[in-house]
Amino acid sequence: MNIDFLPLEERHLDQAVQLSNAVGWPHRRCDWKRLLTLGSGVAGVHNGELVATGMHWSFETRLATLGLVIVSPDYKRQGLGRKVMETLLEAITATRIELHATQAGADLYRSLGFKETAWVHQCQGWVADSMAGHVLSPLPPHTLLRAFRASDYEAVIALDEQAIGSPRQALLSSLLAQGEALVLEQDDGQLSGAAICRDFGRGYVIGPVMADGHDAAKCLTEACLVRHSNSFVRLDTLDADLAAWLDGIGISEVDRIPQMVAGSDLPRSGPTKRYALASQALG
Repeated sequence: MNIDFLPLEERHLDQAVQLSNAVGWPHRRCDWKRLLTLGSGVAGVHNGELVATGMHWSFETRLATLGLVIVSPDYKRQGLGRKVMETLLEAITATRIELHATQAGADLYRSLGFKETAWVHQCQGWVADSMAGHVLSPLPPHTLLRAFRASDYEAVIALDEQAIGSPRQALLSSLLAQGEALVLEQDDGQLSGAAICRDFGRGYVIGPVMADGHDAAKCLTEACLVRHSNSFVRLDTLDADLAAWLDGIGISEVDRIPQMVAGSDLPRSGPTKRYALASQALG
């Protein structure tokens, strides 16, 4: 079968939406376009039809993520997923590559040298109308919850780098421009957590959420939910306790997938952790 593997471009995006819908993913054209603006991809094309995709996003020289590896259901078991992955990996120079695997793709990724390092709990559902009047849980001591200000920009970038181990300035700049953010400010003016919420797919995504502890992450998440009562919300969390709390308020865990990594570890400093992903593609 003669399939051309080309750079993924904006001209492919209408078909990309059809392809992602065919496998049950909620990406709209604007979601694809935002992701393409931040990264690069490959398009598998057969007789003018987009039949496979994959993308990567590189953050400095230390970290890259892989995602949107999709093969049309009509073209399964023909090695297209492996070809897409090999093409993407040839283009990546980062010393660490992360992806979040569907169960169907995990064996392929293992064969290419990726190993499971954690589990991601995909939680989603409709936020009840009653959340509009919900009283937030107590904040950590000596902490103020407030909206993001432009003057917080460098501090939020630093929190994310502390949580990830690599700077992701272009990603955070894009997410902050797209959506809205909340921060936790301590008495000394330092930030101890941040969460970004933006429109995506069927509703909104909360993420990334980075904080210096579970209670802080829960407060940020809860405040985002209150702001989006009577909306469909999704959050991909690495924290089982946060997933259990979300499930208890109706934001159910609908899937659990492995985080997989190839390459070296990233240095982390300080207490800040990543409690929710920007997305399964972006990490």
